[in-house]
Amino acid sequence: MESATKTRRILARLGVVLLQLLMTQVVTFLVSLLVPDIEGFQHDHPALFVLMLGGTFTTGVFLGGWLALRRGWLKEKPRYPARLLAALLGAYVPLVVALILYHTLEAGNPFFFLSMLASAVGFHLPGWAEKE
Repeated sequence: MESATKTRRILARLGVVLLQLLMTQVVTFLVSLLVPDIEGFQHDHPALFVLMLGGTFTTGVFLGGWLALRRGWLKEKPRYPARLLAALLGAYVPLVVALILYHTLEAGNPFFFLSMLASAVGFHLPGWAEKE
């Protein structure tokens, strides 16, 4: 019985992470509609592009996680400020490293996925730290 419950929790957490990764793409797409020449913008203003991208990744991860907490898919304390801060750090650290290494971020840069994944892990970190 306990192993079935543990399996359900793991599957729920993986489903929430998938939702969070999808939400990063949705939020990024919606924000990109507001920027007229996104390709020129990312070449002309790479630091502002990183700032925008980190914000969209954090927003997508936080919204997906918030929904999961509100709907009861995750059985943890909300701790929203800690989750937001951890998701923010998770999103920006890989993007800043990528900006330092590449100077201009092109589509398909592997640091984009690392940033999304680190942001999702950052969102879940306060819940894991609480259990230990």
